Amino acid sequence: MAGPVLVWIVRNVGITVPGTDWRTAIVPVVPRNILPADDRTPAQYVLPLPDQLEILVKRPIRRFVYPIYKFLINEWMGRRYQTMCRFPVDQWLWGQRGNDFEVHRRRVNKIFPLRGQRLLIAGCGTGRDIISWLPYSPELVIGTDYFRYDRAWSLLHHQVAQKYPHVMLEFTQSDLSHIEHFSDSSLDVVGSDAVFEHVRNLSDVLLEFHRLLRPGGIVYATFGPLWYCWGGDHISGYDAIAAGYNHLVLDRSAYTRYIDTLGTFSHSEHDGRTWIENGLFSYLRPTQYLEALEKAGFHREYVALIIEPRAIKCLLENPVLASMLLGKHDKFDLIVTGMTIIYRKPHFSIHERE
Repeated sequence: MAGPVLVWIVRNVGITVPGTDWRTAIVPVVPRNILPADDRTPAQYVLPLPDQLEILVKRPIRRFVYPIYKFLINEWMGRRYQTMCRFPVDQWLWGQRGNDFEVHRRRVNKIFPLRGQRLLIAGCGTGRDIISWLPYSPELVIGTDYFRYDRAWSLLHHQVAQKYPHVMLEFTQSDLSHIEHFSDSSLDVVGSDAVFEHVRNLSDVLLEFHRLLRPGGIVYATFGPLWYCWGGDHISGYDAIAAGYNHLVLDRSAYTRYIDTLGTFSHSEHDGRTWIENGLFSYLRPTQYLEALEKAGFHREYVALIIEPRAIKCLLENPVLASMLLGKHDKFDLIVTGMTIIYRKPHFSIHERE
């Protein structure tokens, strides 16, 4: 029988710092330049293709109905939650409805027209997020990831060459804090989806993004679930609403037993154990993400927050658990599951590493 996941982490990936919470104390000891060398493409992987229901029903609803819904929900949620928040929010969302790739791409394109631009898609995984950028006719799209997905990248490259021959597509493996393949100010947009919550050294990564972007270029990211929210480890709550904060309240042995109930593990973008096994969490709160962006030299263009309905339900239905959590964490951090940010590298100054 396989050993406990967290024991594997400590033995093979990092060490535990004495005197700190075991959940956030695992420090990677793998040298920076040593990246996983094997192809992590799942054995049964096929290119994701939209079905007719997606094309004929879901996309039109997202395009024409959701804007009305989002306007109404934003007004209601702003009145309810803005006082809990330490920064202004442009869009509040109740759960994931309205948090789709298409709307994010349209917003980026409105703020920064993408035609003819050079894009880096950070943490691209198998490349499924890249497809939604291509209709905007960028000149170059580069996907990069900590893991290699050679077979998936090859399949996507072939598809893009046929459907979007005017777009150059490249893939590379890299540590996001040291992307050595590109020169200073060589890119127009750095984008990512579901990546920031997995970055262990976000400050270094943002400095690298700042180096790569030309003045006026933008960094876009949508990310979550966030660590301190319900399901923040991408696993807790899979079996019950009340279990959604297990990663914050269980001791190490109990948490390991909980994770082991999922059965056999194999590497997958869609299995939270991939991130647990590799220690890939930022452990940051919403405010800390924005502080890191500002410290790196970026200026705010847009911020959206997602409140997790299951977090609200869990805290209301489990008062003892709620009391335990609220004794250690702000309620705001416990209920914000995701964020979308668009920040700009200013024209008038170039941030330099100290």
